Amino acid sequence: MALSIPKQDLGGAIARYGLSKRAASNTLQDLPWDSLEKMLGNLWSLDNPNGLVFLGVAENPLLQQEVATYINNRLTINPAEHLGYGAAGPRGSPRLKQALTAFFNSHQFRARQPVLPTELVVLPGAVAVLDALVWSVCNEGEGILVPQPFYTGFRPAAGERARGVLVPASFRSLDGYRSLDDIFEPAMNKKAFERALRQAAYDGIKVRAVMLSKPGQPAETLREIASFCGRNNLHLICDEVFAKSGYDSPRGSEIAPFTSILAVDWGGCIDPHLVHVAYGMGKDFCATGLRLGVLHSRNPGLVKAVTSVCVFGWVPYVTQEMWADMLLDETFLTGFFAKNRAVLAEHCAILTSFLEQHEIPYYANVNAGVFIWVDLRRYLRGGNSLAGGGGAATSLSIGALSPSELTMYRDREAALAKRCMQHGVGISPGSGFSTEELGWFRIGFAVERQALQTGLQRLWGCLEATRRADAS
Repeated sequence: MALSIPKQDLGGAIARYGLSKRAASNTLQDLPWDSLEKMLGNLWSLDNPNGLVFLGVAENPLLQQEVATYINNRLTINPAEHLGYGAAGPRGSPRLKQALTAFFNSHQFRARQPVLPTELVVLPGAVAVLDALVWSVCNEGEGILVPQPFYTGFRPAAGERARGVLVPASFRSLDGYRSLDDIFEPAMNKKAFERALRQAAYDGIKVRAVMLSKPGQPAETLREIASFCGRNNLHLICDEVFAKSGYDSPRGSEIAPFTSILAVDWGGCIDPHLVHVAYGMGKDFCATGLRLGVLHSRNPGLVKAVTSVCVFGWVPYVTQEMWADMLLDETFLTGFFAKNRAVLAEHCAILTSFLEQHEIPYYANVNAGVFIWVDLRRYLRGGNSLAGGGGAATSLSIGALSPSELTMYRDREAALAKRCMQHGVGISPGSGFSTEELGWFRIGFAVERQALQTGLQRLWGCLEATRRADAS
């Protein structure tokens, strides 16, 4: 839900800083950037072996050198094209949009209806696209349905500028819930979204959209969600930034490959004007720092609305040119994506082998992205807990815990993350992603091999120290 600001604190911030109400409310939030800057200033490297191995961010730097080499070999500044306002203004260079239409119409997206350049707007990163979409479809206080768990970037995308409200769709408490696999099941998604919509209405929140970020949703589930949106006249916003970050996994034959919402046969179940895609260069092209994203929408009114404000997020033409060069170079794309797929599989195997060696449970049904959900519930138990003997903890479902238990286990989850940092490895607590059960952590594997191995050694040292402290 949206962050609630105590009125007395808000008034004090307005008086102290001379800000607008919305700006003052932002000053009262706990922003991560100070701690992140400090943390990222001391990362592990061969020259800094005592630095932090950070496995808590969904970033893929594994092929950054390939990207850098490609750009360095081709970058040429053309003053007429790159140093002025250009021929198309802030919406995106014609060349990049032509390259993106070809990319969306083929490759992993395979759009059923051809994507057109007029349906695209280039913005500085995928989160900027999500922000523009929520701003376009939500009034202040209106809701966006999101299945749990969800990407932390959804919070600022929904709330910071548009003042929208995230409405979580829970799965764990549904009748018939069995496991995390249910978040990919059509019927379970239907039940989860219908219940969340009813709850939002009860809470007085008007819901305007559903937002998804699930690289493994099968086509039938996407169609079910699209049908739900169509029945309720809701926008469907799909974050597809991991479209080309799939890899072969031991359970690959059991897991649906990535399916873009652009490739799904809606069959009249939703108005195309209600479906929007966010994509970016950051994940699939190992270049989060270039801040390149693109919005696709067949809604001309929404495209015009976003165009009216995209001048505030005008992406430099020279940066757009870099991406266009890559997208138009089929030889480069084929080799790059094949190598990316192979290296992701290799590093995922390093992490999963470590987890299996140490009998640490994890969610194994994945074949895309750069992280794995790992079950560390047994390390939250302390001296007296819900955990059983030496195995994984029994349920720490948020809905099943009393208020005092909820506080206790959230504190323990945060404490475990802090102890990991003290041991030189950073992992992400599930609470930051609104997991429905405490004790799950997100651990990334897309870091340099030696860094990954060092980080996992440190993680095991931390977990062993925690176990010994609990046993004493």
